[in-house]
Amino acid sequence: MNIEVSRLGHHDVDRASRLLSSAFAEDPIITFYLRGRRRKTAFPPFFAAVLEAMVPSGQIYGARANGRLVGVAAWLPPDAVEPDDAATRRARRYQQRVQQLFPRASRDLYAGFSALGRFHPREPHWYLAFVGVEPSRQGLGMGQTLLEPVLGLADAGNCSCYLETPFPRTHVFYERLGFARQAEHRLFPGCPHSVVTFFRKPSSTMQAAP
Repeated sequence: MNIEVSRLGHHDVDRASRLLSSAFAEDPIITFYLRGRRRKTAFPPFFAAVLEAMVPSGQIYGARANGRLVGVAAWLPPDAVEPDDAATRRARRYQQRVQQLFPRASRDLYAGFSALGRFHPREPHWYLAFVGVEPSRQGLGMGQTLLEPVLGLADAGNCSCYLETPFPRTHVFYERLGFARQAEHRLFPGCPHSVVTFFRKPSSTMQAAP
C-alpha cells in the first residue's frame, strides 16, 4: 500500500471533515452531546469549523493511499497564526450549523473544549487537535505515519508536543511515540467520560510502533 503524507489546505476541508467524522464516530464525548438522527448531519461541520480555523497555520496533514485521503492529523504549531477574516467566517458558519442542530448540547460541548484550554503547557508547543484514520485502516501503523512529520519538526526545534484523548486504547500508542500521561479531566457538563492529557518532551529518538 502506497501511503503519501502531505499538508492539506482549505480545498481539502470538506473531505477531511467527513473522514474525521467517520474516524470519531465512537468518540465518547462528542457523541454524548451530538447524538440521534441529527448526529451524522452535525459531525462534518463540527470538524470543518476546527479545520478552517487551523488551516492558516499550515500544519494539517493528510495521508493518501493511492491518491485517496485515508487519514488526517491537525496540529497547531507554537507560532500559530490567527485565522484571517475569510477563514473565521467559514469556521463560524460551520459552528453555527452545529449550534442550530444541537442548541443546548453544543453549548456544553464547546464549553468543555474551552475549559481544556487552561491545561495547555505554558511553554511554546505543538498541539495535536485531532488525528483520525479511516476505520478500515486503523491499527495498521498509519497513525504514526501521520504524526511523524510534526514529531520530527518538534524534535528538530527542541519543542514539546501536547494532546488530549478520550480513548483509553490510544494511551499505549502515544506512549510509544514518547508522550507521557499527565492528568485525567472531567470538564464536559453532564458527561461521565473523561479526557486524558499527554505531554511529549523533544527527543532525538522515537520508539517505533510494532
